[in-house]
Amino acid sequence: MSMSENQRFIIRLILFIVLTAGFILILPKLQTIITLIVISILMFTLLDPFVDKLESFNIPRAVSTLLMILIILLLIALGVSRIVPLVENAAQQISQSFSSDNTFSNKIESGIDYLNSKLPLNAITTDLPEKINELLNTLRQKLPGVLMGFGRGLINALSGFFFVLFITFFFLKDERAIKKGIIRLVPNKHFEMSLNIMDKIQRQLSAYLQGLSLAATSVGVTSIIGLFIVNTFFDAGINYIVLIGIWAGFANLIPYIGPTAGAIPAILSVLMSQPPNTMLIVVLVIGVFVFVQFLDNTFVSPYLVGKSVELHPLIVFIVLIIGGNLMGLLGMMFAVPVAGIIKVAFHEIVTNAPKYRS
Repeated sequence: MSMSENQRFIIRLILFIVLTAGFILILPKLQTIITLIVISILMFTLLDPFVDKLESFNIPRAVSTLLMILIILLLIALGVSRIVPLVENAAQQISQSFSSDNTFSNKIESGIDYLNSKLPLNAITTDLPEKINELLNTLRQKLPGVLMGFGRGLINALSGFFFVLFITFFFLKDERAIKKGIIRLVPNKHFEMSLNIMDKIQRQLSAYLQGLSLAATSVGVTSIIGLFIVNTFFDAGINYIVLIGIWAGFANLIPYIGPTAGAIPAILSVLMSQPPNTMLIVVLVIGVFVFVQFLDNTFVSPYLVGKSVELHPLIVFIVLIIGGNLMGLLGMMFAVPVAGIIKVAFHEIVTNAPKYRS
């Protein structure tokens, strides 16, 4: 006895729910490999238009892919060669502050006294220096273990990066073969719709990633300009402005958390250098990052990023919470593009499926 259409639909729905629940249960155990594959897919989507452009000049796709990977490595090596000396100098200054007898805590205490003199009712607690001293002593004891953990994390990050490059290379080189393999799994009656879904998803992801990269660059550049202006006209004593700007641009990739994380190093730099007008400089630095975020949220991101996914802000907020609960910060970073993919696929299946059947 053959099943009715409703029975088949119920069975498929139950199967989908069971598979989805099973995937969510095993997701924490597969988080690392899933993260690397997702990053590889995003990197493939970002680089694919450039590889296609090189291929249009009659350069074989394998050679075009290799050239793009080499360009990426060259840009990273150039960036590292510029950034590492800045990081080393900053680390040495911080280390000297920690090793000097009470120098760092004295600066903090002096800064607090100054701020309290400008704020009503001693707004900042007076026992904060003691708490900072306790924290510094704890950090000194745990520093060797932290450095070892950082070293292991750096090795894991480097191995993961080369793993991502390896996967991305084959995604780019064998793009057509991979797409053909996926299409073979689809019944003939859904062939055209599947091709359309894959094409729209790839175009949307590419636009989203390019917009996100440009928005992050915009935040980094405007942060550098703003801090440079504050440094020049107010003798703020903010060190490593370029490094802070680069960090602000990268931090901006993390929704909601990024803007605050980007401002913290600049504020700490002011508190450590302690210019005569510390309170004013702190307010100006906060103002710079508020203005940068206003520009980004009002003009840059809606134009460069928002149009690519076309999701309501409430939906974005919900998927960010879901992504954060499932995979932490990485989940928040991937939540919006994944939601965009689901939206495109769902819209194509529900809205356009009858057109393909006719």
